[in-house]
Amino acid sequence: MIKVGYDAGHGGFGVTPGKRSPDGEYEWDFNNKVAIAFANELSLYQGVTSKRFDDPSGKSDISLTDRTDGANGWGADYYISFHHNANTSNWGNWTGVETYVYLNNRNTQSGKFAEAIHPAVVKAYGLSDRGIKEANFHIVRETKMPSILIEGGFMDSTIDIKKLRDDQVLANAGKMIAQAFAEFVGLKKISFVEEDIELVNFLNDTGRKEAKQLIKKGVKEGIFVNEHKNVDQYDDTQLLSYALAYVNRKNKE
Repeated sequence: MIKVGYDAGHGGFGVTPGKRSPDGEYEWDFNNKVAIAFANELSLYQGVTSKRFDDPSGKSDISLTDRTDGANGWGADYYISFHHNANTSNWGNWTGVETYVYLNNRNTQSGKFAEAIHPAVVKAYGLSDRGIKEANFHIVRETKMPSILIEGGFMDSTIDIKKLRDDQVLANAGKMIAQAFAEFVGLKKISFVEEDIELVNFLNDTGRKEAKQLIKKGVKEGIFVNEHKNVDQYDDTQLLSYALAYVNRKNKE
């Protein structure tokens, strides 16, 4: 079982000084939406479990030491910290996404991890590629497993903020990062097909109705960042996948 630790950087509701757009939007709010989508997508794969090390409510800013100690103590095999960047805290036209590893780690397993994930970050946000970089960040320095810190665009960029304010972009970022991770470590999605039974015929009407109810409940509870407005149009594969994701996420609370 592969164990993935992750966090949404900082805290919400103003508990972390600074860390907001020039219009007062908290960085954690952006980070959290990506983190939720990442965990939701990862829950659809076999042989992997994930654990979050920030405060999922955003009401406190868990210290960096507690985050890395928690991940190390849990025995995480990989760690991802989701962030969004800032330059001057005033609006400007700088732009782009970055992925960080610790100093002199480009040629280590962390570097390989970053190389596997970073293209998905660039594609998901549709912003300039600022590359894979090294930094003396606590989260990548003190974790004992391959770890990366993702900066998904600038909160104080008139270019990037359009992406950050789009929940679908943030949801796709989390989803695509999870998919890139799954490919990197060779995970397979959970299969619902039994022998020769086609998946499209797997659910009866009651099952479809209950799956839709679970998905809608997950949206209300904040389990899903995607609003799933078209849930009534989902096929059985989608209904089963998201219903399972809901159950898995609730079991981990």
